[in-house]
Amino acid sequence: MSERFMRLFEAKPGWTTPVIIESHINGLRTKDHNPNTPVGHEEVAADAIRCWEAGARAIHLHNSNIHLGGEEAYEDYMRTARLIKKHHPELFWYPTGTSATSDVLSGNEHVELLKQREGVCLSCVDCGSANLPFDIDEQGNIAGVTYAVPFDVLNRQVESCIRHDIGIIWGIYEPGYLRTAQQYIKRGRVTKGSSIDFYFFGDYGSVALPPVNTNGVPPTIESLYFYLDLMGDCDLPWFVSIWGEGGVDTRPFIKRVIELGGHVKTGLELFYDPDRNPTNVELLQEAQEIAREVGRPLASRDEAKAILGFVW
Repeated sequence: MSERFMRLFEAKPGWTTPVIIESHINGLRTKDHNPNTPVGHEEVAADAIRCWEAGARAIHLHNSNIHLGGEEAYEDYMRTARLIKKHHPELFWYPTGTSATSDVLSGNEHVELLKQREGVCLSCVDCGSANLPFDIDEQGNIAGVTYAVPFDVLNRQVESCIRHDIGIIWGIYEPGYLRTAQQYIKRGRVTKGSSIDFYFFGDYGSVALPPVNTNGVPPTIESLYFYLDLMGDCDLPWFVSIWGEGGVDTRPFIKRVIELGGHVKTGLELFYDPDRNPTNVELLQEAQEIAREVGRPLASRDEAKAILGFVW
C-alpha cells in the first residue's frame, strides 16, 4: 500500500473550502425510473428552480434530445432556460454534451453558443469510451450502448473550451479517463473553472432498470481512496457523482468525500433505486444534511464562484 493511500486512509477530517452541492435534474432518466423525474421543458425548469431555491450551487440540465447539435441544441436548451430566467436570471446552470459529432464537429457547438449568447461557462468533457448496459435477457446476454469519445473528438472539445474560455468538467467514468485527463491538464490544456467529476457506479449504473451495470468502480471508500491516490497532486476542485446505487447506503461514502474536501453532485439524473422515489430537492437536502453532520459549511453562491475560480 502506497504512503499516499495510507495517508488518505488515516486522514482526519479537513478542508480548505466550503462544500459545493449541485443538482442534476433529468439526464436520460425517465418516469419509468422514478415518477418524480421531470420530463419536458416546463417540468425541468420548475425542478431546477426548486433546487436552486433549496441551496443547490449549480444546476445541470439535459435538453429534450441529446442527438441535437449546434443551433438546434442551443434553442432546445433555451426553451427551458427562458422559463428559469423569468424567476431566477442569476441561476447558474450548464448543459451536457451531444452525440452530434462528426469528422469536423466536436459536439460542443451548442456550448459555444450558450457561452457567447447566455454566458454559460461550463462544459462536460468525457474523455474515453464505455459500454453502458441497460438490460439483460434470460440467457444472460447484455443489451446496451457504447458511449465513445475518441481522441479526435476529445481534442476538438478541449480546444473549443480553451478558445471560448469555458470551464471543463472532466467526467471520470473509469480510471483510464482520469489518466487521459491528466495528460491534458499537465500540458496546460485546461481552463479556469475546470474540475474533476469522479463517477461511482452502483449495480444499476447510468441508465439500467435491472441491476446489470458493468461500468466503473462502486461507491465505496476504498474506491474513493484509489481515485484520490491516482489523482496525485492535481489541484483542481473535485466532485463525486453516484450513479444507480439502488438500496446501498452511500451516506458513509458521501460523508468521507465531504470530510476530505470533495464536493457532491446529486439528483435524479444519477439516482435510481427500484424501491424508492425521492425528488431532486430531497436528494439535495440529504447531501446538505450530511455536510452539516460533518461540520463543513455549505458554500454560498459567492464562495462557489471563488472555489471554481471564475465569475458568473
